Amino acid sequence: MNAAELALSAKKILLTIHVITGWTIPATELMNVLINQFEKKMLESYPNVNQEEIEYAFRNSGTTVKDWGKAMNLALIDEVLIPYLDERKRLSHELEERKEPPPEQKIYTQDQLDNFKRMWAEEFYQRIRRGVVEDIPAHTREILVKDGLIKYESAADSFFVDRLNKSAENIYKNE
Repeated sequence: MNAAELALSAKKILLTIHVITGWTIPATELMNVLINQFEKKMLESYPNVNQEEIEYAFRNSGTTVKDWGKAMNLALIDEVLIPYLDERKRLSHELEERKEPPPEQKIYTQDQLDNFKRMWAEEFYQRIRRGVVEDIPAHTREILVKDGLIKYESAADSFFVDRLNKSAENIYKNE
């Protein structure tokens, strides 16, 4: 917009804000100052916001901002436009995130899942060797039974005590 269009647009927006919110418009001389300052504010703080968006922001949340008897000013206008722009930015980021394709899903075979359980069981054993005391995970009990290292899941406690007493370095790796 050129300077004349900007001045006309600023004046029209301020009048629209007055109609929407009921905020008092300053006297003629102060109104000219407000228009001039609002033009600068639009260029500095709201260069990417058009007239329709400003009107929308005031229709949707401008009526909830209390003016406490003050004349319309830039601070009152900011109380509506700053939250509006924050919400617009959040929604824009959310929309961008939705455009990204979801990560590729990988379906593991039962052997791969069992190998994960073996790795986790080995990591658990290494932690208890270092003195970390924790409950034996269910997947560790399951894989020990499946691999024939114990007959029942309830035997896992004595299995680990036995391995520790024998100073075994690993469960699943060759010593």
